[in-house]
Parts: sequence; structure tokens; C-alpha cells
Amino acid sequence: MKNALRYIALMLALSACHSKSSTPKVDSVAAYTVPDEKAIKKAVDDAYTSISFKKGEQPRYDAIKNYFIPQAQFIHFRGDTTQVLNLGQFVYLYRTFIEGDSVKLVYEHEIFGKTEQFGKIAERMSTYETYMNTMDTVAERGVNSFQLIKTKQGWKVSSIIWDVEKKGLVVPGYYLGK
Repeated sequence: MKNALRYIALMLALSACHSKSSTPKVDSVAAYTVPDEKAIKKAVDDAYTSISFKKGEQPRYDAIKNYFIPQAQFIHFRGDTTQVLNLGQFVYLYRTFIEGDSVKLVYEHEIFGKTEQFGKIAERMSTYETYMNTMDTVAERGVNSFQLIKTKQGWKVSSIIWDVEKKGLVVPGYYLGK
């Protein structure tokens, strides 16, 4: 009888160990695809386009807000200190820069990017180039980390963190697709 009870206890313990788990199966990294890749890439491209304008045109400052959530943050490392801006501050400082320096053309675009997504959140590491006043010379190159969320209106940027190339800091090959 004791042996029968031990056998039943052992079988119950083993069956508990082998029962179906409520934990989802983990996909391998090699098989990972981004479900909303095109929509996320478009949201990032739209953000770049919103700050770009051609000679003879005026920047569309109000349009910038269409691609970001109202609480968006802009964090950058231009100098030795970190600057954190909200959406209104970013638009104000961008306008001040454009009008104060008499900038006549800005074209910023992604040259390489990689997206990660889980449900309604995504990140796009985006290497970019910026042209100012001429399309002949790149004025700036750097890496943006876009954080995005899926809203009822589609993918919107919730924050951008970026740094630019400078002496001692060059964009590495893996951020250029090499």
C-alpha cells in the first residue's frame, strides 16, 4: 500500500512538471520578424519629413506635432550635457534655430535602421544624415533611438534619444548595415 501511494505521489509530481505551461513559447531570434515593420518605418520617415523643407519653402512647425504623442520627449547629447525637451520646447527651439540662423533648407533622412517590436511598443535605431542649406554636403550624421507606441491613429513617436558624430565618436559599421 505504501509503495502504491509513493507511486501515485511520484506520478502526480511528474505530471505536474510536464503539464502544459501558461508561459508562451519563445520564438528564436533568427526567426523574428517585426509585425508592423512598414508602419513603424513610415512613422519614423514621417518624423524626419516633418522637420525637412526645401529652399523656397517654410518649415511646417505645426505639422511636427502630428507624428508624436503630446507627451513626447526629445533627449540629445550635442555637447557634454544631456538636454531633455518636451514637444513644445523642441518645436520652439527648432523654429528659433531655423529663423535665427537663416536656414533655407533642411533635409534629414534615415540611411540605415533596425526595428524591434513587442505588441504596441517599438524601437527603431535609425542612423541619419542631415543636410543644411545645400544637398552637396552632409552637415550632420548620427543615431536616433525612436521609441514608438501604437495609438488609435497609428504608430506615433513617444521619444527620440540621439547623439551625433563628433571627434572620438564615429557611427559604427553595425549602425550602417555593414
